[in-house]
Amino acid sequence: MINIKKYSFIVGISMLLLSCNSQKAVVPDTPAKMLLSEEEQTRFSTFFYEGIRQKEERLFDQALETFRMCEQIDSTDGGLQSELGQLYTAIGKADMALTATKKAYESNPSNWWYNLNLISLYAALKQNEKALEIALNLEQFYPEKEETFQIQSSLYKEVKLYAKAIEALDKLERIAGVDGATSMDKFNLYLQLRQNKKAIAEIDKLSAKFPSDMRYKVLRGDIYMYQKMPEKAFEVYKQVEANEPKNPYVFVSLSEYYKDKGDDESSMQNMMKALKLDALEVEQKITILGEYIKDLVRDTVKLDETESLFKLLIDRYPLEEKVYDYYAVFLQFRKRNTEALANYETMLNINPKNEQTWMQLIQLRLQEQNFVELQKAADRAIASLPEVHQYYFYKGIAETQLKNYPIALDANNKALSLVKEEEKPVKSDYYAQIGDIYYKMDSTERAFEAYEKALEVNPVNVYVMNNYAYYLSEKNMNLKKSESLSAKTIEKEPKNSTYLDTYAWIFYQQGNYSLAKFYMERAIDNMDKKQDPGVMYEHYGDILLKTGNEKKALEMWKKAYETENKTDALKLKIENLSKEK
Repeated sequence: MINIKKYSFIVGISMLLLSCNSQKAVVPDTPAKMLLSEEEQTRFSTFFYEGIRQKEERLFDQALETFRMCEQIDSTDGGLQSELGQLYTAIGKADMALTATKKAYESNPSNWWYNLNLISLYAALKQNEKALEIALNLEQFYPEKEETFQIQSSLYKEVKLYAKAIEALDKLERIAGVDGATSMDKFNLYLQLRQNKKAIAEIDKLSAKFPSDMRYKVLRGDIYMYQKMPEKAFEVYKQVEANEPKNPYVFVSLSEYYKDKGDDESSMQNMMKALKLDALEVEQKITILGEYIKDLVRDTVKLDETESLFKLLIDRYPLEEKVYDYYAVFLQFRKRNTEALANYETMLNINPKNEQTWMQLIQLRLQEQNFVELQKAADRAIASLPEVHQYYFYKGIAETQLKNYPIALDANNKALSLVKEEEKPVKSDYYAQIGDIYYKMDSTERAFEAYEKALEVNPVNVYVMNNYAYYLSEKNMNLKKSESLSAKTIEKEPKNSTYLDTYAWIFYQQGNYSLAKFYMERAIDNMDKKQDPGVMYEHYGDILLKTGNEKKALEMWKKAYETENKTDALKLKIENLSKEK
């Protein structure tokens, strides 16, 4: 498919009826006046215009009562039914809105606004065939009105009758003449029909009609690229560049041309040129940034140029969140987390209700293992968006690490109250965290109850199975169940060193030291370089001692003590074994 999204002037015609002010107030129909006495007509008009005033001031209940008084005088008036239809729509009573709007239409099928209101309502109710039927009737009353055929075309597109949509646009073109929006709409429709020659003919028609408009020439070049004729495309692009050196679209297309040829350097240069030009709309710049962000952050040669580009964009578009977002990605990639955090803070000043920005800020704090700041970030996120359960999860992590266990429990229980019933894996994770917290509080029974609940809602939660199995083995309780749970984790992730360590330790507790040694060695072999090996080395030392290898056991305990695992219990084991030797 030909890529035309970079052109700001290429916009599919949306439902015109939405832009034609279908909420326009209408006066009572003339036929109704002739049927009423002078006194009745005066009362009707008084109530009618008072109802309109109340509706416009959003006093919907009062307006409804006022319009009902009108109905008691003359329920057949089209203007009244039209206003009732709009009022029922505003208060969410779609069926009553449709009934009233149809009455208005039937009272005078040639009334433009009655037609438009009924089409709009049918479209909103996804009854596009009925909307189209009314739109086609419009043609007999308004054959020279451009909007008639714009509406028809839009509705034909909704029901995927693309050839009919083109016919409607041809009629529009006969009235209004050739223009960019209509031709581009036809271009897209021909592409949908896979009639590429006709699609290209529309662009050629625009180029002939507007020879000085370089936008169409750039698009013609893009079509050459689509036709696998890159040299012709390049010729067109260079011609446009010579005529309009500040045309951003040609640089976007040249960037894609060079990218297709594998010349990433030239591709990046042209993309940079496009982004620096004011003529390119900010939404398009953000789209391009999104496509190139991976290349930008990994280009170690042009770091200064890339950074100056971000600063230029921020200077020009200080309220565009996405520009700060991409800059933060760049900064994180360059290990400049403090500056990335400042960008997220700026984004939150612009829009404190952005869920994703809060999450990025929180996850960066978690990545830094800065639990005080993680706690603060989670609290601020919760204050801004109290119904987002994920923030409570991270608050629970922070409070647990800070040993504020009751607060951590409250956070997870609050999160559980916000999780939807069908989100079972999420519920399981919260129960898992609750179990971990209770275990840290030495409330073993409650911890195991929480793990049972976690597995009840998600029986394949390997994190829960591992922790539950390990803690059961630590307490030397129900070792068969512990072994069964741990075996399932190994089955699912046979190279996970943490799960292998748990499995080995369960065998140790059961007195099966040969299997314990086998799985502990596998755990150590599969350790991640970032993982602290202290506990595993200590466990391995314990197992080696039971298998009679005291020398290596002492060696492993000493290695364990050199890590973050500097516990008094480990120190005592080292001292006691050293004395014996």
